[in-house]
Amino acid sequence: MMKKMPKIKLNVNTLIIAVTVLLSGFFVVKGLGYGPVISACEQKQEEMRAETAYEEEKVKEIDEDRKNIDTPEFKEKTAREKLGMVKKGEKVYIDLSGQE
Repeated sequence: MMKKMPKIKLNVNTLIIAVTVLLSGFFVVKGLGYGPVISACEQKQEEMRAETAYEEEKVKEIDEDRKNIDTPEFKEKTAREKLGMVKKGEKVYIDLSGQE
């Protein structure tokens, strides 16, 4: 005579707990794969914040220059720095050593 297989009683609560545990495990394992992606995004975000701060500083400088554009001091500074001009009678020294 063959032995009868015992009946497994599946309770609804047991089934819900089993499905919940399986799904939780799946999402935990799946979420672990996003760690490097999240780190890369956080690094990119920091780079963009630094770039934004730099650009905001440049905007402030440009606004300041725009306010002073009609002053004689600004015109002289621009002529000296951007165009390499000097006033009449000034002595110009050129460093030939090549060192800054």
